[in-house]
Amino acid sequence: MDNVTHAALGLCAGLAARRAGAPLLPAAVAALIAGELPDADLLIRSAYDPLVAFRWHRHFTHSFLLWPVLAAIAAGIAAWFFRKKPDSGFRALYPVALAGGLSHVLNDACTSYGTLVLWPFSDARVAWDCLPIIDLALTLPLIALAWLACKRGTRAWALAGVAWFLAYAGMGRLQHGRAEAALLAELGGARPERIAVKPTVSNLVLWRGVWQDGQTWRTAAIWTAPFATPRVTLGETRPVWSATDPTLPAEGTRARALLEDFNRFTGGWNSVEDAPEGGRLIGDIRFATIPTRAAPLWGVHVRAAEPAHFEVRMDRRIHDGDWSRFGRLLMGLPPGGP
Repeated sequence: MDNVTHAALGLCAGLAARRAGAPLLPAAVAALIAGELPDADLLIRSAYDPLVAFRWHRHFTHSFLLWPVLAAIAAGIAAWFFRKKPDSGFRALYPVALAGGLSHVLNDACTSYGTLVLWPFSDARVAWDCLPIIDLALTLPLIALAWLACKRGTRAWALAGVAWFLAYAGMGRLQHGRAEAALLAELGGARPERIAVKPTVSNLVLWRGVWQDGQTWRTAAIWTAPFATPRVTLGETRPVWSATDPTLPAEGTRARALLEDFNRFTGGWNSVEDAPEGGRLIGDIRFATIPTRAAPLWGVHVRAAEPAHFEVRMDRRIHDGDWSRFGRLLMGLPPGGP
């Protein structure tokens, strides 16, 4: 989730946990720091490993095991900053920071990227797929409620912010279930070998469906407006990446090791295609700019002839007509029809 949403939700959660009569500003600072601190993992970088930033984001700093530790750091920072203010010590601010930090972990688990909430006991990336990474319909009311909680200093507005988040995430789970059921019905009721349903940007109406059909990935847009019959629009296809592809770097090379690491990180949801400049593009098929498009948002470029070549590529380009296509799908219409 974006950091503005983390800040607003962290404030609401933290101020909801503030003891009655305790100073407002120290609690708000502790909640805000705790609500943002897990994303300090974005600072982890390596000039030698292009996957480091992806591998460690939403990793140990987002786990339930480390959450109390980061909350203690946030409470300690706020307590030191307000050390001369009465009733603003570590013991008073720690519950506030605990609530603010927990909001970040749960918020990220609601999205599709995947969060290691069970680390170190499990390396599974939990993704409840009920919220987009960016959703103004969620965030703008949350900002307003966080502002009122800070302005009025009453717990009621903070609790309203937490309630709004829970209600919206709950609606996301219901909509996700409707979208998945509609897609399975379109496929005849038989569950494919692998299937994923992901929210699209800033709404809970239009979803992206991806499933494996033999050695082919298939895509679809699923429209799930409330009180309306869902509609499925079939999209593009792309071959499934195979580790036995002879055009990929050979076993034992640096590029092949990184490619296999990338495949583990994405859970094997990888497509493959020829790159215009030669070599192969292997990308995470679960994410794309348009729900019916097969071209992934991110992937890697490798060349069998260059065993050291390994390049991470992000493709967030908006092509001509994309907004129009997205808008039509969002209204339940075919992407290119009249």
